[in-house]
Amino acid sequence: MRKFENMPINNLRPILSTVPESLPPYDHHEARLFIEFGQRHFAYFVVQNNTNTVIEYEVYQLDIPFSETELSDFLKNHQFDKNDFSAVVIIHNTKEFVLIPSELHKSHLEKTTIETIHGDLIELELLNDNLSKWEMTNVFGVPKSQFQIITQLFPSASHVHINSIYLKAIFKQLMEMQEQWVKLYFYPSYFNVVVIKDTQVQIMQSFYYETAEDVIYFLLTLTEQFNLDVTTLVMQISGLIEKDSTTYKELTKYFLNVELESDDVTRFLINDEEPSPSHYFTPLFLSAQCV
Repeated sequence: MRKFENMPINNLRPILSTVPESLPPYDHHEARLFIEFGQRHFAYFVVQNNTNTVIEYEVYQLDIPFSETELSDFLKNHQFDKNDFSAVVIIHNTKEFVLIPSELHKSHLEKTTIETIHGDLIELELLNDNLSKWEMTNVFGVPKSQFQIITQLFPSASHVHINSIYLKAIFKQLMEMQEQWVKLYFYPSYFNVVVIKDTQVQIMQSFYYETAEDVIYFLLTLTEQFNLDVTTLVMQISGLIEKDSTTYKELTKYFLNVELESDDVTRFLINDEEPSPSHYFTPLFLSAQCV
């Protein structure tokens, strides 16, 4: 079993992957490619169209973002530049985003809004997702140099922000949710949190952490900020966290209703004789169901 806390970070270090020798041949024209660019990670997976089966996947942790050469070489070495998939979806897991009520969204104000909140040190390509069911627009930024490489290799790819995927998935759960709900998605060195109260999004944010105490501090601050009751709120956790880790154990001390969130799609991983716990993959594979 893999340990995700206190792992030494090297650029492009594999965390999870299928075994190449076990992969059966498949027709790229009958499959979709999903590529996720994170703050400290990079991942991809391939889904077979007719069965919605995950054929292959790789997850890496990164010390620094891909350079243009590294990114281009990686995609070409995996023969992802041939554009022979039925669809390519690029997921951007970046911290530069703003949720705006749809009625207040103005395209000409996107740049000003992003720079006011996140600064202007990095040149960004601005994109947006229309979240009609939430009556919001997610405006987000992607490093321009990275975006240019991606669009050169995948000119017809669709782009979506990870928080838009979270919200689409959460909307499907609203009817079964309690009044107070917290979602935690763990990645190398940081986690994304979504707080739902009375069926409304209270906050979506990324937090970097080094210790379990950091995680508890951030979450207790949020419970105080939004007047959440730690004895009744439901907390669902997924991503790169171990059930026997210090972080998970500390969470169960402070919050009474903590559960690991699994995704049914992981049941369809093929030729994976020793599958990792399915909650590892929940944040990664959500996009296959929501895009």
